[in-house]
Amino acid sequence: ARILTRERARITWAQGSAENLPLPNDSATVVWSAATVHHWADVTAGLAEVRRVLSAGGRFLAIERRVRPDATGLASHGWTDQQAESFAAQCRAAGFDDVRIETPARGRHIFEVVIAVRR
Repeated sequence: ARILTRERARITWAQGSAENLPLPNDSATVVWSAATVHHWADVTAGLAEVRRVLSAGGRFLAIERRVRPDATGLASHGWTDQQAESFAAQCRAAGFDDVRIETPARGRHIFEVVIAVRR
């Protein structure tokens, strides 16, 4: 991703934990998490941190692979429909607005995408 965007000065890449993002308050227009939310140590703290760094109108996208409720081991890395709904509810409780879930498919994989806006 860095190679594809290195000529675009408006994109800044930063790496940190969900609970401690290395960005100033109100500094990001988009924060995305790809296949990591199910690993967050503290979802409430992570959502507070995402909200802190997003500017007004900024969007948070959390993308996880859809998994079956009876999946185990590596096959369980992702979200069931119920887990996506639960995370969306946590986003609302953290103060996000316009929270919705989309389920795009890519090949044989279906994804759970929670999109939330900071107002």
